[in-house]
Amino acid sequence: MKQNRLYLKIPNEHQLEYRIKLLADVDTMDYNKGFGDNGSGCYHLTYKQAQNWYKNWSGDPQKYYAYLARNEDDVSIGEVNIHYDDDYSLYMTGIIIEACNRGNGYAEEGLQLLAEKAFYELGLDKIADSFPADRIAAGKAFEKVGFVRISDDLLILTKENYEKMST
Repeated sequence: MKQNRLYLKIPNEHQLEYRIKLLADVDTMDYNKGFGDNGSGCYHLTYKQAQNWYKNWSGDPQKYYAYLARNEDDVSIGEVNIHYDDDYSLYMTGIIIEACNRGNGYAEEGLQLLAEKAFYELGLDKIADSFPADRIAAGKAFEKVGFVRISDDLLILTKENYEKMST
């Protein structure tokens, strides 16, 4: 299943231009309509806002954030994160693939990298994500990695299920 086209690239607080660009891109953030700035799906961050966000995330052991970058040219194609969510009492994941890079299997590979980070480095036993079942393409990528939809908006991946899917 693993393709090794991507790696997790942790930016520092002076390398946030890509995040700012990614969250402001209308095509990339189209899936997020109804949220973001004025319901546009996008978030228009100043560099200072991005740095403040980064300081909050980088100083918290219950949070992980990285760019997804291609091995062949070191170009970022998206981002991933893990964070503890009190509402779900679970570690939730997030993944965004830049619109111009979708359709290449990068979401599946990014989720594999994130699962490996969660299970083998952070010591978690399960991770989850929340999005509606009508996001078919996203659902397929998550299911290929081993996530199981347990409700209309929640998918869970256990370490055990990930290892079964990885063999």
